[in-house]
Amino acid sequence: MRRVGATSFVALAGILLCTASAPGQQQRPPQSGSESSQAANWPAPVNPHATPEARALLQFLDSISGKYTLTGQHNYPNDSSRWTDRAYDLTGKYPALFGQDFGFSAGDDKDSVESRPAMIAEVERQYAHGSVIALTWHAVRPTDDEPVTFHDSVQGHLTDFEWHELLTPDTALYKRWCAQVDVIAGYLSQLRDAHVPVLFRAYHEMNGGWFWWGGRPGQDGSAALYRQLWDRFVNVHHLDNIVWVWNVNTPGNNAGPIAGYYPGSQYVDVLTIDIYGEFMPEYQTDMLALAAGKPIAMGEVGAAPTPEILAAQPRWTYFMGWSQLVDLSNTPDSLNAIYHSSRVLTRDDAAIAQPMAAIRQATAERTGGHPSGTLVTDNATKEAQALLARLYAVSGNSTLSGQDNTPEAPAAATNAAFALTRKTPAIYGEELAIVTGTDTNSSSTNPAPLNPASFRRAIVEEAKRQHATGAIVALTWRPLRPTDDQPADGSRSVRSQLTDFEWSELLTSGTDLNKRWCDQVDEIAPSLKTLADAGVPVLWQPYPEPNSKKYWWSGRRGVRGSAELYRQLFDRLVNHDGVRNLVWTWEAAAPGFGPNGPGPLEDYFPGLLYVDALELNSAGGGGRFRTDVFLAGIGLGKPIGVALSGIVPAPDFFSQQPDWAWFLVSPQAVTTQGPALQVLYQDARVASLPVATAAH
Repeated sequence: MRRVGATSFVALAGILLCTASAPGQQQRPPQSGSESSQAANWPAPVNPHATPEARALLQFLDSISGKYTLTGQHNYPNDSSRWTDRAYDLTGKYPALFGQDFGFSAGDDKDSVESRPAMIAEVERQYAHGSVIALTWHAVRPTDDEPVTFHDSVQGHLTDFEWHELLTPDTALYKRWCAQVDVIAGYLSQLRDAHVPVLFRAYHEMNGGWFWWGGRPGQDGSAALYRQLWDRFVNVHHLDNIVWVWNVNTPGNNAGPIAGYYPGSQYVDVLTIDIYGEFMPEYQTDMLALAAGKPIAMGEVGAAPTPEILAAQPRWTYFMGWSQLVDLSNTPDSLNAIYHSSRVLTRDDAAIAQPMAAIRQATAERTGGHPSGTLVTDNATKEAQALLARLYAVSGNSTLSGQDNTPEAPAAATNAAFALTRKTPAIYGEELAIVTGTDTNSSSTNPAPLNPASFRRAIVEEAKRQHATGAIVALTWRPLRPTDDQPADGSRSVRSQLTDFEWSELLTSGTDLNKRWCDQVDEIAPSLKTLADAGVPVLWQPYPEPNSKKYWWSGRRGVRGSAELYRQLFDRLVNHDGVRNLVWTWEAAAPGFGPNGPGPLEDYFPGLLYVDALELNSAGGGGRFRTDVFLAGIGLGKPIGVALSGIVPAPDFFSQQPDWAWFLVSPQAVTTQGPALQVLYQDARVASLPVATAAH
């Protein structure tokens, strides 16, 4: 089989992706050129409709076979990138493969199914940084409902009758299996739509008897279930971004001969074996004989292979270290020896970084832009899409001026900014809050409580008026604590905490507190939909500063923390209330120091699939450090803005930190920092509305 070096592959990847047919069409081979003829000799993917990215990834693996071995590191779903980061800590190099799992368990367990949305977002981040993505699924026994415990379900057993029912279409057990599979397909489709190719290891270690799907040899055994999954993923869900990885364990007392579990070459792109123990030469020999030219790899290892082993067994295209065994089964010296071996590639080595960058670049050229330029809301309004495009257009080129206002005086600060600078802010910012208190302007001796609905109507009308002048409408939402009923002091309610029990109830569907929260969300939805009906898109900034300790929704880390509430809000507004004119903007506080300082952004980030843009609340006026880099590393190219809630920065702020697409000045700054604001608006990078378009 002819092979080319990694350098040639960089140019070839662009040819492969740009000439590849669209999903759903047969792949046409390249027509001319020496590199194109070399591509024709590479193995075709077993899915004839495989995406260009999946094809390029498979061909890259084939191109390094016998020359290089990729390092890999598995992570548990609820651990995000913990063990990948640990490998970097120990070696100074990131693994080339980022491994993850879809999980099966409940709550905050390391294998929690609740981690799946965040896991998918992390996968996208890792791919954007250059990692090859490898996913596994410890599937729940189809007689059970998620979540489960590992021993009782994943390591459970099906009777022979149940196995027959599982493989028979239209039976009750087959339908249960389909329902479970379809959940995972939904997440894989998100990666497909983001153009992320995936090495998917289906029903791993199937020759072993320790998983419910394993230990059944022959064509009607475990291999038949693999083929059934292949058919559903390929022909029902059109998951054309998958590179199909078949996996077995080393044969032994509880694991049968590998050939008895092979589903057939028409279903497998890469053959892998899990090795916990000695790296026997016959493992490579047996896998190569079965592979018949396809790439082979080590799907899991405890201790990493040594450079000497890979020199003697050069055809392994990658190995995947298993989670915490990066520490427990390796010494720092042995791990560094393999990670720094000339035969081994880590993520940032040119021999893989360049081909992976070529794949991503060809994707961007083929799709007309970076995939993240698409709104996270399905079927979003054209106005919302235009707003996002506007933010992308100014990013790195200029910074849109913006002014926040208060609900009590919906346009006062914006008008004051214009009077002060003679320039109209490009962004109209407002708080879509549920106002509480009493009407202090009333002449009655017993003033009535303020009417939140009337305030929202006034804010909506002002937002429409501002939009008509060309301004972007940005709405922040700092709602009352959902345990409170119209308290006299709304500010205190917003800043009071929930108990741990209340927080758990809040996130649990069907509880009284969750229903109160749903009512609270549904109460603001009509205002947002009124703006949608008027063609007004909204830069939507709900639950700001979750990494701080300011508000009832903030300061809670983990899978059931502040990020989950943001995700539930997204789901409620988009999928229940049908609000589709929002550009979802996640606002964080600048990370701080000490026990009361804001926490690391990544601990509170809800995931790229829930965020269109990001904003940093910066109380300082600049300082020695660039603050735009805080968000750039999290957002991976999504537009970023800054809320200037404290000191108005010096005029060179945006030339020194050019990544900001917009800023929003606090209402108080207009009256307390007028001269500094005047100077800021004179910055050549700051973009405002033409005066002629403004209505004051």
